Parts: sequence; C-alpha cells; structure tokens
Amino acid sequence: MHGMTGALPGGSWTHSFEEDADGIEVYRPTATFAFPPSRKGRKVLQFDTGSGTPESASATLTSMAPGPDDRPRAGPAAQLRPLGMGRYALAGTADAPQDVIEIVEATPEVLKLKRER
Repeated sequence: MHGMTGALPGGSWTHSFEEDADGIEVYRPTATFAFPPSRKGRKVLQFDTGSGTPESASATLTSMAPGPDDRPRAGPAAQLRPLGMGRYALAGTADAPQDVIEIVEATPEVLKLKRER
C-alpha cells in the first residue's frame, strides 16, 4: 500500500472499533473522519512527538476515554520508548516494558495497532 509505514504517527486518532479485527485496533484521524454514531463512546489517542522526530525519546501518548458525561477525559501522558520494528513501550522500562504497542500500519487515513501486555 502506498505511504504505509510502521512509524509512530502524530496528532489525534479516534478508535474506529467497528473496523477492529484479529486483535488489531483501528484508529482514524479525529478531525477529518466521519465516524458513525456510537452509544459506547470512542477512545482517542493523542500522539505528541514534541520537537523531535516521531521515533525520538520525547514522544508521548495521551489516551482519552469517554467520562461519565460522555466528554473525553485524558489520562496521564505516557512516554513512548522505541523498541524497534514499529514497537513502543508505554510503561515500565525499555528492558522490562509493562505495556507495548506495535504500529501495524500508519498512513494519513488509518492507524492500526496491536497491544501487547
């Protein structure tokens, strides 16, 4: 696929759970994708690469989930540590990560990731 990469994306991505399959979560750009209505709300991932490259040590991920009034509530920002091969540690240390995400596909239209624990 043209433009496909396993690199860390930037910006805001909203969970398009209707498209999830085989343990892969699908996210679409928050500002430009027309999501269908959802009663359960949608998670949002906010990637901030700071002033460095997306693979730099300054990259963070903030997860937002619907709160009691359905407005998104942000959790604490997690430092993203690159592990190689499109994998990033979210917690713990680089040698012993607690949570790991793998970027399966990242294009301007779609972000697919797999979570490891």
